[in-house]
Amino acid sequence: MATLHCEIITPEGPAFSGEAEMVVVPGTEGELGVLPRHQPIVAHLDVGQIRVKVSASEWRAFASSDGYFSMQNNRALVLVEGAVPSDQIDVEAAQALAEDARGRIQAAEAGDETVNAFRAKRDLEFAENQLRLAGR
Repeated sequence: MATLHCEIITPEGPAFSGEAEMVVVPGTEGELGVLPRHQPIVAHLDVGQIRVKVSASEWRAFASSDGYFSMQNNRALVLVEGAVPSDQIDVEAAQALAEDARGRIQAAEAGDETVNAFRAKRDLEFAENQLRLAGR
């Protein structure tokens, strides 16, 4: 089967780089799936799950934060703040991030102007996304 090149890039470095038969990303308007030779596209991504079909019988899943996706010249590029492979999710770390984010949200709602409420809400969504993918 034909393949495309897929890269999932975070500020910490690549979370995935390799050939794929299909890539499915969480677009802000719903899931977006691309196959080899898909027309060029750019999309904003929401917090969710990225799925990469690496062979006829193998999918790799990643818990991801929001970001951007582009498909051009048979290359899928995913740029996100965070992407954690489903088999590497640290449940305790995700729970700690969620608890910390909840505390920051409460502080912001109580009037603490030093807290970035938007960032805290995104951190909470990312942590909860990891816990969902881990089955917790």
